[in-house]
Amino acid sequence: RTANGIVFTSGKVGQDPDGNRPERFEDEVRSAIADLEKTLNENGSDLSLLLQVHCILSDMANFDEFDRIYKELIPTPAPPRFTHGGELVQNFRFEIAGIAAARDSA
Repeated sequence: RTANGIVFTSGKVGQDPDGNRPERFEDEVRSAIADLEKTLNENGSDLSLLLQVHCILSDMANFDEFDRIYKELIPTPAPPRFTHGGELVQNFRFEIAGIAAARDSA
């Protein structure tokens, strides 16, 4: 949803077109971030315009792997990020939501 030049996204999980979770954690994270990027693009924004990101990991033991992928995919300067552990639906291991500026208001 876009309001006052700001794009708000719901949580994105990594899944294939059939709704299945990838076997590898890395692929799940990459897929979720790609879905976030797609949603931002469809709403007049992109990853470089992120203002804040919220990430949930079902197992904080995966934090280092997640952080490596996140730093690879999210442009710098990276937005403020809130990351915590929590139980996710349907056995997903990662979820990401973002708030971004719309291109025409950045």
